[in-house]
Amino acid sequence: MSYLVLARKWRPRHFEEVVGQEHVARTLRNSIEQDRVAHAYLFCGARGVGKTSTARILAKSLNCAEGPTARPCYECESCQDITEGQSVDVYEIDGASNRGINEIRELREGVRYAPSQGRYKIYIIDEVHMLTTEAFNALLKTLEEPPEHAYFIFATTEPQKIPITILSRCQRFDFKRISQQDIVDHLAMICDEEDIDIDRTGLQLMARQADGAMRDALSLMDQVIGFAGNSVTEDEVANILGVANREHLFEISEAILERDAEEALSALDTVHRYGYDMQEFASELVTHLRDLTVAAAVDDPNAVTDLTASELEEAERQLDHMEVTGDARRQLLHRYFSVMADGAQEMTRSPYPKLIFEMTLVRLTELEPLVGLDLMVDKLETLEGEFDDIEPSAGGLDDSGRSSSDGSGGASSASGDSGGASPTHRSTSSSSSTSRASASGADSPSPPAQSSSGSTSRSKTSTSSESKATSNPSESSPSAASNSTSPSGSSERSPSTPDHQETGDTSSGHQTGSASSSSSSTGRSTLDPETAPEDARAKPREASSPESVDPDEMAERWKQIIEHLREHAGEHHLKYEQSHPERFEEDDRHIELGCSRKHRAFLADHLDDIEAAAGAVYGGEWSVELEPWTPEREQEVADKTLAARRRQRRQARKESLYGDVRDHEIVQQARELFGLDGDDVYVDVTLDDETPSASSPPSS
Repeated sequence: MSYLVLARKWRPRHFEEVVGQEHVARTLRNSIEQDRVAHAYLFCGARGVGKTSTARILAKSLNCAEGPTARPCYECESCQDITEGQSVDVYEIDGASNRGINEIRELREGVRYAPSQGRYKIYIIDEVHMLTTEAFNALLKTLEEPPEHAYFIFATTEPQKIPITILSRCQRFDFKRISQQDIVDHLAMICDEEDIDIDRTGLQLMARQADGAMRDALSLMDQVIGFAGNSVTEDEVANILGVANREHLFEISEAILERDAEEALSALDTVHRYGYDMQEFASELVTHLRDLTVAAAVDDPNAVTDLTASELEEAERQLDHMEVTGDARRQLLHRYFSVMADGAQEMTRSPYPKLIFEMTLVRLTELEPLVGLDLMVDKLETLEGEFDDIEPSAGGLDDSGRSSSDGSGGASSASGDSGGASPTHRSTSSSSSTSRASASGADSPSPPAQSSSGSTSRSKTSTSSESKATSNPSESSPSAASNSTSPSGSSERSPSTPDHQETGDTSSGHQTGSASSSSSSTGRSTLDPETAPEDARAKPREASSPESVDPDEMAERWKQIIEHLREHAGEHHLKYEQSHPERFEEDDRHIELGCSRKHRAFLADHLDDIEAAAGAVYGGEWSVELEPWTPEREQEVADKTLAARRRQRRQARKESLYGDVRDHEIVQQARELFGLDGDDVYVDVTLDDETPSASSPPSS
């Protein structure tokens, strides 16, 4: 008699012998015992998990002489014929070779006739998803209302290809992949029955290669027995199955954990010389790194990995020799897995898979453990006290917006410090370590008298509310007169000071006091040049220039007016800076002022203030005409307004301070402490006067 392979010899004979499919076996047994057997079943699942075997057991249970019964007798003629594949009432059809509509027509013709010997006619169609659409459609009516003596059992590995109309007419059972432990136990039982001696570790290798399919595992065991006889060792199993590369996997993983790129590349070269497929080996290495990660994360790796006892012991040894432990070790192992998974995916798209593999291994050996946030916080706290000892910077800004300081160590005109030694460090931050210079404060000015010569014929546009200024009140025109500290400590107006000072003056001198008041006729506040403080008025200029001055001179004169408004209008002067003069006619004492439509309402309500300021600076009675910009004109002069130029200077200052902080010795110490390069250090510079208020002068 010819040899019968183990997969056929040990095919399950009863429902309870179907390994790993207890949910299916129990449901079918109960259906038979309760006489609730459906007329159509669909068995879905991977290869070698028991779909066809279960269908045959069901057919025997229904046609058994002692049945229908949940346990066939295997002694009656019907059971024996079905087992031998000779039953005339049980039809096993291969859906791949009988997939057309003609075969289904023949089935429909034959299903009408009563069974010849057994109790029922049973049609088992394997790989049913291979039927054509026409064949499925021809089967619909018969499947929905079959004769009482007919049962259909379909088996498929791809249920998604079956029409929904067929699925809705069947009871579906999903067969699961068989676990490695169940396969090992079943193989061990067969080895005992067949008197074969195989190490349990060898059985685990076969079960892992079977990938959840019992038929594959039995076929592999047949192959191993044919190679080594009835006494088989683990090494022989590994050699015959071609899984000797497990040793190479551990060699490479150990080289990665020890950060030894040379050893990792040498092991990969050995694998390549043995002729293993690089992409297949990369996939195995991804799985191996996953097993290492899981082994480090769970208490019982046997339940969630396919590692044998010896492999698990080696994996634990490698994990114990890692430099890091705990969460840091798990994070590093997860990074190993992610990098290798990306490399394996890239290998599938590259014409140079071995080179990609090698570079991935080099990258793995160079991965550094991540530093926990708690450790970084502890290290930063050691530096926190040193920042508190940094001396305030005496540096200011020149006309170009760059930081500058007095070479003799005196006080800077921008910061207003009155002091002695030159600063040792310069830095900025929003914390207590930030060097600050207070801006000059302004007391609430007293309201002046109403101008008697102000124009009242123009129509005014009023607004319900004024938007709050978002810039620093101390920032004004670059050409505006600023406060400087004299050697004696007194403050005086100096025409040589910069147009605009970012940080203001810390001295208490120069606090002028005039503010705008409301007009009784128009509701607008005005500034009277006759009642303005003496130091706030300039001598009237003689009209010796042309009727309309050139743009540069016009911009310079507008700065003088803005400076006057800054001193007497409080925070509202920031809104005046959003406008720009289009014409400046000295002979007629007339200013044509352009503005965006966004600020038109405010400027229209404060034209009298502008006229009064012009009169206070240049003398006489001035008229101001407001003309909103067109979109094209607004884009053209967007960077020429005083507000835009002030923002440019602020940005220049932040860039200067940014460089100072990056080069500071404390930052250098932090860089050395954490082992960072210059590009890895992030420095944030924030000027404290970005959100000013009228009550708190700005600083930086």
